[in-house]
Amino acid sequence: MISEREKLERDLLAVIRDSVQPVGCGHISKVLRSMGHSISEATAGRLLRDLDSQGLTDKAGFQGRSLSAQGTARLEELKTRQKNLEWGIEFASSLRSHTKGQLLEVLVARRAIESELAYLAAANCRDADAAQLRDIIERQRQALDAGGGAAQEDVDFHALVARMAGNRVLGAAVALIRQDTQLSPVLEYIRRRVKSPVYIDHKRLAEAIAVRRADDAREIMAEHINNLMKDVEKYWKMAGAQDKQ
Repeated sequence: MISEREKLERDLLAVIRDSVQPVGCGHISKVLRSMGHSISEATAGRLLRDLDSQGLTDKAGFQGRSLSAQGTARLEELKTRQKNLEWGIEFASSLRSHTKGQLLEVLVARRAIESELAYLAAANCRDADAAQLRDIIERQRQALDAGGGAAQEDVDFHALVARMAGNRVLGAAVALIRQDTQLSPVLEYIRRRVKSPVYIDHKRLAEAIAVRRADDAREIMAEHINNLMKDVEKYWKMAGAQDKQ
């Protein structure tokens, strides 16, 4: 978790940001105490001066402070760090309910079915479908660049490929396999831990589908699933080595 000092800074910046007008020490200390912080008006004043010196706040005469653009960026940074830490704890917990063998079995089944779905998606691709795939990949890239998770974009990408394929039997089969709603977040957690590229395979696959290279799309999807399987194996080796330390 983020430190107590960072929590106080985050909450202090949030109080200033959420105020409709510049705020002073009295109001800030009162609100922070209601949030569980033990802080006096004098301490709030010292904290505000520290924020001033860092360029995180703008003084409005005797009225108090408002948040600067730099302060807004710092607040978002702290919120993102907290979210990412919570995300890691949550999915580390989810991971404990999935064994390596279970994950690999699921991925073997996905490789067989989704490779054919990718082939059919490329064969049936329309320009609008290709644009949707590119949009999902861009959202995934932005989420990852911001330090967040992109499990939902992973689900959206594979679901769109299945719909584009237009084969109801294969589509139903992969939907059954992917009904474990924690599967994508767990795999993303593993990839992040082993520092594996998350969306590069998706980008290559989307490019092959967009130009209707069906054989290439099938091969890239199979390679994508193989890469996931390698990440699972690597993660379990890392986890085993840490347990022995």
